[in-house]
Amino acid sequence: MTRNLILAVWMVFASASGLFAQFEVSYEEPRSFNIGGFDVEGCVYTSKNSVIVSSGLRIGDRVTVPGPQLADAMKKLWDQGTFADITLSVDRIVDENIFLKIVVEERPRLESFSFSGITKGQADELREKLRFVRGSMWTPEKQQRAERTIRNYMMEKGFYNTQVVFQQLPDSAGNLTPNFRFAINKGEKMKIGSIKIDGNQDFSDLRLQRKMKAVKEYRWWRFWGGAKYLQKKYDEAKDNLIAFYRQNGYRDAEIAFDTVYMADTKFLDIDLQVFEGSQFFIRNIEFVGNYKYSADSLRRVLGVERGDVYDSDLLDRRLHGDGSGRDISGMYLDDGYLFFNVDPVEVAVSNDSVDLEIRMFEGPQATISGISVEGNTKTSDFVILREVRTLPGQKFSRTDLIRSQREILNLGYFNQETMQVLPMPDPVKGTVDIKYVVEEKPSDQLQVQGGYGGRIRDQAGNTIGGGLVATLQLGFNNFSTRRFFDKKAWTPIPSGDGQKLNIAVQLNGVGWQNYSISFLEPWLGGKKPNSLGASVFYTVNQTPTTGFKMQTVGGGLDYSMRMKWPDDFFRAFASLNYKYYDIKNGSSAFSSFGFGDAYINNFSARLAIDRTSIDAPIYPRSGSTFNFSVEGTPPYSLFRKDVDYTTLEQAEKFKFLEYHKWRFSSTWYYQIAKNLVIKPKIQYGFLGTYNPDYGISPFERFYLGGSGLGTFNFYGWEYVGLRGYPDNQIGPRAEGGSPTSQTLGGNIYNKYTMELRYPITLNQSAPIWVVGFAEAGNAWLGFDKFNPFDLKRSAGVGIRVMLPMVGLLGVDWGYGFDPVAPGLSRNGSQFTFLIGQEL
Repeated sequence: MTRNLILAVWMVFASASGLFAQFEVSYEEPRSFNIGGFDVEGCVYTSKNSVIVSSGLRIGDRVTVPGPQLADAMKKLWDQGTFADITLSVDRIVDENIFLKIVVEERPRLESFSFSGITKGQADELREKLRFVRGSMWTPEKQQRAERTIRNYMMEKGFYNTQVVFQQLPDSAGNLTPNFRFAINKGEKMKIGSIKIDGNQDFSDLRLQRKMKAVKEYRWWRFWGGAKYLQKKYDEAKDNLIAFYRQNGYRDAEIAFDTVYMADTKFLDIDLQVFEGSQFFIRNIEFVGNYKYSADSLRRVLGVERGDVYDSDLLDRRLHGDGSGRDISGMYLDDGYLFFNVDPVEVAVSNDSVDLEIRMFEGPQATISGISVEGNTKTSDFVILREVRTLPGQKFSRTDLIRSQREILNLGYFNQETMQVLPMPDPVKGTVDIKYVVEEKPSDQLQVQGGYGGRIRDQAGNTIGGGLVATLQLGFNNFSTRRFFDKKAWTPIPSGDGQKLNIAVQLNGVGWQNYSISFLEPWLGGKKPNSLGASVFYTVNQTPTTGFKMQTVGGGLDYSMRMKWPDDFFRAFASLNYKYYDIKNGSSAFSSFGFGDAYINNFSARLAIDRTSIDAPIYPRSGSTFNFSVEGTPPYSLFRKDVDYTTLEQAEKFKFLEYHKWRFSSTWYYQIAKNLVIKPKIQYGFLGTYNPDYGISPFERFYLGGSGLGTFNFYGWEYVGLRGYPDNQIGPRAEGGSPTSQTLGGNIYNKYTMELRYPITLNQSAPIWVVGFAEAGNAWLGFDKFNPFDLKRSAGVGIRVMLPMVGLLGVDWGYGFDPVAPGLSRNGSQFTFLIGQEL
């Protein structure tokens, strides 16, 4: 009130002084006039009429000079907050009419603003926080608020000495839309100098500091960080400290006092005062309200006994949700008790003992009423619903809900980070509707590559490819044959039914060509998850300089079915494959086997068992994969007793390939902390023969090293990646040959991998994660040479990115600790590029 009175008095005098320039003012005898008109100057954004209306004055109004009307008009204009300066004066007086002039100076409007002294990422985050609108009015209050926001933001980043200088850049055009800049001097990021803890009797300072995890005292040797002070991390550290006390039975523990203060310009010190209280133990546990399960059954699941330390966090997990599935709520939720509730109550606390009463409300069993999906703009509803385990009419089950989510994600069509499962219960009816909310992501892949170079050589070192290199590969992973003749469905191809169609053309000069096409129907007949696939290919390898040419044509049929035993994570696979090799002048390429002209047939059958329980297809955090397969040809030599295979010509002996091939691999995923995942993997392979006189087939052998990419797979070789070594260079060599000669390939191999992975971002547009690895493996030709401890070892780091329409890409740097072959030095540094597959 006092401020408004002073302002009004000041405006009266200001008005009077303005009028005094035009005529003599007498405060003893004020004069009255009719307002005859207005003249407004200085408006750029605000209309002149708006200024007049805002003043409250109108033409024809009777005003007294000096008098309160003009003072009120000035106050109203100032209250608009639009102007930096206002002048109200008399322009002229004609008889009883007074003409007024209003001169205003508008506040500047924001044209653009920028930052200096910070990174682009920090500037982008600040723009989101400030949310300035171009063309909006710029006021001193807005400037102060912006500076405060910047300082608070930098404090969150650990910069407590940030200085912000506001700069208005000159506007050469003379407009009221200047460019602003915030010059930011972050200063040094504050580090934690010391952490002092008082009041602790039962735990040492060092042990408590370790429990604070991300908050640590600065040490020069701790180069991996942790000593930078961040308020968010400090709050988490205090929660971790109290959680540690709770886990050890100190139910009353709390932080009585804490302070953070600046020791100097670089370091902050932390002082904590803790109250430990007494350590408590469980004396009695009683269950109330349980009818479905007995108290003894519930106690076994709870896993808390009389005399145990009173760990409230463990108790809560065992009641409401343990990561291993060992919790009482899970028992009820898996049996339809969606409305189940459990509440542990301390009914008695005396000395160091606690009596608990577990009060339970079981409620009715809920029946699933309806299932719906939302967010699928491309994939058909039935493709999603056929993977769902929660069917209408069934009892609600949390396990089935989690499994349904996993199966939908494993389709590979949806963003794993945004998928939601929403139960919508109706307690009155005792039913629940379940909605699966998904977000489509690109699943098709297009690979187009071209270039010049890249010499491809056979076993004898002859150049059989080179020059123009081109690849066109189309992978439609959500194809629809059902909509093939629907013109509207071609956008650009008919899709949405979960079928897979792959077409590939690969060329390397005139020396190598490959054409292939494959198709997979994942639900044959649409009622059961039994898949049927078919593929055909044609390959040409040739060396014009030597006359070598090999044409290969082949195809296969694959059938798989989901098993119910031992559990329904298992699948069984059966396939029939045929390859026909037409070889001309093959002695240069098959020098080790003496081929000239040959016609080779490879008819094989394969049986496999696969178990996959990973939680997500792109970046798994838990679960495992297991695969065992056996492949074989008919044992032709056992039926030809009249043939001596030791003297038979090579081309005739291998006219019908015979072998049996065994493979085993298993991978596990363990979530260590948040998204930090460790991935161990083991692999074994064995290529055997029915007849020792026939020997080991020159085809289907194992080659280790590098990326494991078998783009130019001439002879059915199986490539196994081993980072830190050249591609396909690990394996046995011809006796007496040079250590640098081409490997013959092995018929036995094993490989072990340990990988640590952590995501940079899991954004669906391009998930990126880094890996650290250690692995070892080798290949041998025959059991007499086999030595499972003679391994080629390596270690290194890498990065992965999953790109839409391209797939998985990666680059690894590995260091090979062992020589590729005896007589050579250790392999050393090696880069490996990955396309489309994990190692």
